[in-house]
Amino acid sequence: MLSAYCLAGCLMEHFAVFAGWPAIGRGEFRAVQTSQGHGSGIVYVVPKTLLTALVVVALVTGTIPAWPLWGGLVALGASWLSFAVIQLPIQLHIRETAERPAIVRLVRTDWIRVLAMVAHFAFAVVAIAVAG
Repeated sequence: MLSAYCLAGCLMEHFAVFAGWPAIGRGEFRAVQTSQGHGSGIVYVVPKTLLTALVVVALVTGTIPAWPLWGGLVALGASWLSFAVIQLPIQLHIRETAERPAIVRLVRTDWIRVLAMVAHFAFAVVAIAVAG
């Protein structure tokens, strides 16, 4: 269930939050993006961190077959890596400049994170199916 929640948060951020950024005036952009970032941290990043920890615990305890857990962990890792290496630097740049081309680049590159979270959800479904 936490995997579905995190996927929904990722999709909401991609399709609702980022999509609205071009409509924000340059003068208001920093305040809006900062506020949304803090909200995303609470409702998305904290649960995703918990999800990552739970997958690691499940791997260590051996209660679920390892292959879907490893697949899910790799997908989560790809999502985190994409965020840290690609999306975060773009978001920090956008916070300072509110440049429309940077927003477009963020949305385009965010597909890496979205697809990684979709893959994680698929591995979670498989893990539930093979464990039950």
